Amino acid sequence: MSALFARARAWLLSVVCVGYLLYAACSPLLLDQPVPLEGPRLMGVVVSAGMLVLALTGRLRAFWPRLAFQVLLAFLTVYGAQLTLQSGSLGEQVVYLLWAMVAFPSYVVLMGSRLGLVIGLLLIGAIGVMVTRTATLSPEQQLYWVTGLFVVLSLLLTHYLIAEFIERYLTIHERTSGELQAARLDALTGVAGRAALEGELQRALDAARRTNSPLSVILSDIDHFKQVNDVHGHGVGDDVLRAFAKRLRRNVGSAGTVGRWGGEEFMAVLPSVSRDDALALAERLRQSVSDSAIAGLPITASFGVAALRPDDDLNQLFSRADERLYDAKNGGRNTVR
Repeated sequence: MSALFARARAWLLSVVCVGYLLYAACSPLLLDQPVPLEGPRLMGVVVSAGMLVLALTGRLRAFWPRLAFQVLLAFLTVYGAQLTLQSGSLGEQVVYLLWAMVAFPSYVVLMGSRLGLVIGLLLIGAIGVMVTRTATLSPEQQLYWVTGLFVVLSLLLTHYLIAEFIERYLTIHERTSGELQAARLDALTGVAGRAALEGELQRALDAARRTNSPLSVILSDIDHFKQVNDVHGHGVGDDVLRAFAKRLRRNVGSAGTVGRWGGEEFMAVLPSVSRDDALALAERLRQSVSDSAIAGLPITASFGVAALRPDDDLNQLFSRADERLYDAKNGGRNTVR
């Protein structure tokens, strides 16, 4: 499940745990006699504190810690119901049922909708059997328990439907996002594809206009790439493209976005980078390519640099970079213009 759902789970469970800890701390202050911290109350405090720590530290993302706490919660639920039924105190029974209305829906958050629903139904059934076999309950107390269990069941089913919807939506969203991301990437090199580059360039241009900040682009083209394919084969040519893209991306880093424009031509979109800085970066890229082999072959590349002018649109900016690249190719290749 997505990180978003995991964070939501952690926060929801944290709210429940903090609520119970506050109840355990504040309820004795409202009574004339001290309330001993023992039995189910003590277990509830320990489990709530432990789950709160795990939730806030991100440890509840793993399945097994959540399952371990679910087992403890299930035991505490049944054990607490048994002691509450045996006590004969209507007040304690009402308190138990009120907290059950919070605890049972949290099962679908902790364990996922389906497993949480199964666990909740089994526990409701077990408590229902215990209620029917407790002969000391008055008719009024039996009514409270039956009403409480039906309310708990309704809340459990409602939260199951909500959780199931959220899980399905997030699954579809993750799959769709993954497909869209894959579609934006060039299948061969793994860098941004042409459509993604055009979108990134337009966003960078709009941002540069709003903030009055510089914007530069670098166009690069592998020199004599056709000879690589003719002499060494298209498989080696593909290796060269992948290695070239990787080297560009590594050298550009966080300064911008690298993508494949088409064929052996690549582009780097550089927001907030002036033309002088872009020229210096292009020279470093040129040296990085020429100084060491690309996929085992001595490769060079030519680079054209353009910076945004006040009246430029996207096409004008790109055309100027393309002209500079053309000048670099005609000027002997393995150069920056």
